[in-house]
Formats: sequence, structure tokens, C-alpha cells
Amino acid sequence: MSPPLTPDDWKRLRALRDRFLTDAREAYWTPRDLALYDATFAQRIGWKWDAALATLDRAGWKPASRRLLDWGCGSGVAGRVVAAWSGIVEAEVFDQSGEAAGFAVERLRAAGVNARRAGAPDVLAPGTLLVLSHVAGELEPMELERLARVAATAEEVIWVEPGSHEVSRRLGSARAALAAGGHRFVGPCPHDAPCPVLAAGNERHWCHFFATPPGEVFHSAFWREFATEVEVDLRSLPYSFLATTRLAAPERAAGAERLIGRPREYKAHLLAQGCGADGALHERMLQKRDAPELFRALTKRGLDGLFAWETDPARPERVRTGRHLG
Repeated sequence: MSPPLTPDDWKRLRALRDRFLTDAREAYWTPRDLALYDATFAQRIGWKWDAALATLDRAGWKPASRRLLDWGCGSGVAGRVVAAWSGIVEAEVFDQSGEAAGFAVERLRAAGVNARRAGAPDVLAPGTLLVLSHVAGELEPMELERLARVAATAEEVIWVEPGSHEVSRRLGSARAALAAGGHRFVGPCPHDAPCPVLAAGNERHWCHFFATPPGEVFHSAFWREFATEVEVDLRSLPYSFLATTRLAAPERAAGAERLIGRPREYKAHLLAQGCGADGALHERMLQKRDAPELFRALTKRGLDGLFAWETDPARPERVRTGRHLG
């Protein structure tokens, strides 16, 4: 951000961070707040969106919608990222803060998108992609249920949330309403069955992934100062997401498992958790000696995505080797 931030700017960013960590439902933004937020916290959200959309690219899916609605838009980073990725040039934004909605419209228009403010609809018009970003943690349970029912009326939905245990499981509960509304899951789920993370006995688990910031961030004096002043770990970008459609969905790889979170590395083996095409949650164990290259890719290079495992018939939880499906 130019010019360099002032001490008052850093103080305000710390106040915004504290607000996000406690209760972000209060509708107050100043123009300077929005500019500061968009240049910092919103960029980190944008990197999560980049990761989620890359997953959809690997699945071979792009929305067919002609317009998007960025619901709870904040500064509008999600709408901008999705518009650039999808080629959609018609957008509406809604936020409880009029200041935020106005800011989002201006930034979308500057990016070449025909944007306008909208109200909160009860039913989404045909041809609309609903974009939801970091809203589940700001809503009471009944509000989230209502939003999920509204989302189910859209033809297509992309929904990205923080990758915390609580918020990810809240997103999982909204998933059921989308399924009930006739949505199929494009990502990350390799199936349309109920979410296995929410099944009895899986309370300690949650569906989450990790985004990687652009490499230049780690060579940037501005981002180093941001990490120090606001006490943020630039390397840690956990997120959860859903992409759904009531239109045509891409074919899925038979027998695929989506790796969840990060494998847990031990001296001679790793444990990895995956969501399978069979609609079940699986814990897999891979011995380093069985597949050393795959072991290094999973533990050192952060390889993630979909895998087809070759398992031991006598011990199905033990993986002999695996093939990365993207």
C-alpha cells in the first residue's frame, strides 16, 4: 500500500483484527478502514479464493452463470477474484454496511465489471452465481440456516470460509441445505453424500485445506511489517470451501479421495485423512519405505488434492502407494 502506513493506520488494523476475532457483525466501516482492510486482510482472503478456484480449475469446471452476487461483500475482494477468474462481467453486491457495498462496487467497476448494489434476496434469479466469503462465523445459527436456504435457490454457489474447526463445521451444516435444494458438489467433495465429517464419532475432525501466498510476499518489506505489527503468520492460510451447481457437474474420478488438512509426519510413516468417493472419511497410513517419493511429496512439498490409493488388502488403512489425480 502506498504511501507507507502511519502508526494510526497500524493501530486501526490491529483494532480490525481484534474485531474479526470477537464479533464482526457490527456494521461500521470508514473509508480509510476499507482501504486498509482491502490492502491487507482482504488480500489474504483473496489468496484463499485463488486456492479454491485452482481446485475448480483442476476439476475442469467454470460457472455457466451470466452474473454474480457477492453476498456480505465487505471490500469486495471475493467478487473481484471470481469475476476475473470466471469472465463474468455483471455483478451485484450486498453488505449490511452501505460504505462497504459502495467500496466494493467502485473496485469492481475499476476492474471492468458492471457492478451495482443490491438488497438481500430471498430467492436467487436464474443465471446467478452466489459468492459467499467469510460470513458463516458472523451469523447466528438461525441466520446461517436461512442463508443456506437462500443459497440453495441459486443455480451455482462458491463459498469460502476460514479453515477453523468451528467455522468449517458450520459450513458443513450449510452443505446439507444445498444438497436438499438439488445441488451437486463440484469441490472439494468427491461425492454428493452427506458430509462424513459431521457423522457421529467424527466430532474432532473438520474439512480444511491450506492456501499458499504468492512467493513475493515473503520478500516484501510491507508484508513483513504487516506480520509483525498485526501479529499474523503469513504462512498460515487455512480455509474451507464449497462449490456447488444445480446445472451440469463435471465427472468425478472413481475411487478418488480428497486429502484433508495436512498429513501428520512421524519418523518412518505418515497419517493422512481423506474424504472418499464412497462418502466416508478415511485415515490412511503410508510407510516411508513403501513409497519414498510420494512420502516426500506429501510431507515436504505439500502435495494435496485428489489421490487414488493402492491399499493393502489385509489392512485397508495402509497405503502401499498412490497416484495424484490433481
